[in-house]
Amino acid sequence: MTDERVRYIFNQMAAQYDDLRDLWYAWLFSRLHFLIAKHLISGWSEGMAVLDVGCGTGLQSFLYALSGARVTGVDISDELLAVALEKATFAHKKFPVSLFSPHFRFVEKYNKRISDLLRPRFKSTEYVSPIFRLADAVQLPFADESFDHVNCCGSTLNFIEDYNTALSEISRVLKPGGTFALEVDAKYNLDVAWTILDSFIFGVLHFETDLRQAFRVALSKPRSHVKVQYPFGEDDDPVYMDLRLFTRRGLLEDLRAVRLDAKQSFSIHSVTNLIPSTLLDDSRPSNALLRIFSLLSSAEETLPFYVPGCSLVLFGAKAAAAPVASLLPNSPPS
Repeated sequence: MTDERVRYIFNQMAAQYDDLRDLWYAWLFSRLHFLIAKHLISGWSEGMAVLDVGCGTGLQSFLYALSGARVTGVDISDELLAVALEKATFAHKKFPVSLFSPHFRFVEKYNKRISDLLRPRFKSTEYVSPIFRLADAVQLPFADESFDHVNCCGSTLNFIEDYNTALSEISRVLKPGGTFALEVDAKYNLDVAWTILDSFIFGVLHFETDLRQAFRVALSKPRSHVKVQYPFGEDDDPVYMDLRLFTRRGLLEDLRAVRLDAKQSFSIHSVTNLIPSTLLDDSRPSNALLRIFSLLSSAEETLPFYVPGCSLVLFGAKAAAAPVASLLPNSPPS
């Protein structure tokens, strides 16, 4: 899969990228942004230099900027960057924080929680709108040790063929002791079981993945990442791309190889994946589905331990040349 193919797919999605009307992505980004605000931003000093790799339309870029950070976002999709640049002209420095339209009550709840975490920092710092640049994650156009924090979320790493080089580049531009946030699509989740079941119930769950591919994921080595063919676009005319699904243990090893030490692990869509993702990827969910999702999402929020889910979130720091105080606590609850 070439960068041009990835660029083409995401350019086609630019107009709808921020219109998170389905439960799946609204929950994913609400939880992700809250975790970043609580476990990273709330412990920062002022004037942090942040790089957002695979920034898309700038969802996390603006989140970091609201903390008083100086943010640079990079992406290979010029159309997504065009949306981000247009958003940068708006008054994004308003509270409560609203990084995308709150079509569901839980989005409003998380907007308030994030705002409560960021407001004290925002009042003591000057807001500077993010800078956005066209750049490739495997060849970042920045000097060594330029940033205090690097963000790489929105499944960016899943689409990069040479993802190890991208991780090496993230480590290169990150200062010793600096922090990072990664969010990737994970291999082990209930959608694997749902996909297999769907093959026996005549496709009523509308999973695009075939039975052979689902079994290949389920039976692969526990630490091994695996590629699948993932459909994008209209259901009647999808475009398939390679998508690498990561294992937690394997990715932790990949990070250590480039001096990145993951200190905290979270999952998103673990308990909520008791509902197949294809049912949650719906812009008009029924009232019954909303009630069930509300119960499951409440359970997911309060889990006292890590449970594998569809999205894996890792926070950590780059190994320092000499011992320094980490910007992260060891393992607070989510």
